[in-house]
Amino acid sequence: MKTIKEKEAELLEDFSMFPDWNDKYNYIMDMGGELPLIPEEHKNAQTKVEGCQSASWLTVDKKDGKLYFKGDSESILGKGVISMLLNLLNGHTAEEIEKYDFNIVHQIDLPNHLSPTRKMGLESVMKRIKELAKQNM
Repeated sequence: MKTIKEKEAELLEDFSMFPDWNDKYNYIMDMGGELPLIPEEHKNAQTKVEGCQSASWLTVDKKDGKLYFKGDSESILGKGVISMLLNLLNGHTAEEIEKYDFNIVHQIDLPNHLSPTRKMGLESVMKRIKELAKQNM
C-alpha cells in the first residue's frame, strides 16, 4: 500500500494538470462520485460534521488495525473534498492519520479558492477526521 505522502504526491501531480481553478473544482467534484457513502440510517447527530455549510457526515471502521472512513455531503463540492481527503487516508493506521498535517490542501491552494463558509467546513472535516482517528487509537 502507498504511504499517505505517496498518495499526496500523486494528487499534486493530478492537480498540476489543470490550468485554472474551474478545472480543479470540476476534478474535486468528480472525486465526489467515488466517495464511499454512508447509509442513510447512519446519517445522524453522532456522524454529522459540525461547522460545514452543507450537511456532511463521516463514519469510520477499524479493520486489521487500519481505519476506513465513509462520508457524504449534501454539496457536490463537499463530497469531492471529503472524497479527496479520505482517498489519502483510508487504509492507514489511526496513528498515521492523527499525525497527518493535511498540508495537501495548502499545496493545492484550496483554502484560498473557497468561500469563508466552505473554508470553515474544510477545517471542520479535517478536525473531525483527526478526532475519529484519535478515538480509534
